[in-house]
Amino acid sequence: MRWDDVFADLEGQLAAAGQLDREAQVAELVRAEQGAIALEDRLRGQGETPVHVMLTGGVRFRGTLRQISETWFILESAPHSVLAPLRSVVTVAGLGRRSRTEASTVRRTRSLASALRTLARDRALVTCFLQSGHSEPLTVNGTIDTVGADYLEVMPVHGRSGSEVSGAVAVPFGALIAVRSGG
Repeated sequence: MRWDDVFADLEGQLAAAGQLDREAQVAELVRAEQGAIALEDRLRGQGETPVHVMLTGGVRFRGTLRQISETWFILESAPHSVLAPLRSVVTVAGLGRRSRTEASTVRRTRSLASALRTLARDRALVTCFLQSGHSEPLTVNGTIDTVGADYLEVMPVHGRSGSEVSGAVAVPFGALIAVRSGG
């Protein structure tokens, strides 16, 4: 009888060790899966739940994510829409645990320039938030006149711009924090 207890105890220890090993393998697989998820996919998984986004220069917006590409996203923040390069993101608060990849190569790879050209075509009044080298971002209000390969030109609306300039203001994409349109 005593041997039966010893063997039962050994079998229990072996089963417990096997269970711990399986749990460790599952945890490692989950970590590896999470390590392959890009920020753009996490943003796509958000659905209709609003998020708080802080961008470079302390620029903050709250709204619902609408379009997300590999390099930029649009946030609906009524009465405005905000177009921001993903490289400008400092933090996103309020994200759920879901993620979703974009099946459409066209929607996933659409460039920042093509999104800006849509605003230029519509002659939308925009506010461009720009890195200025200071703690506060520079803002330029106007309409997007031209979109080049790596820059845009904004035709300022006098009285609404951060500086009274005549003619278009050229902005390299690298300086762009966000473009707010509407309202």
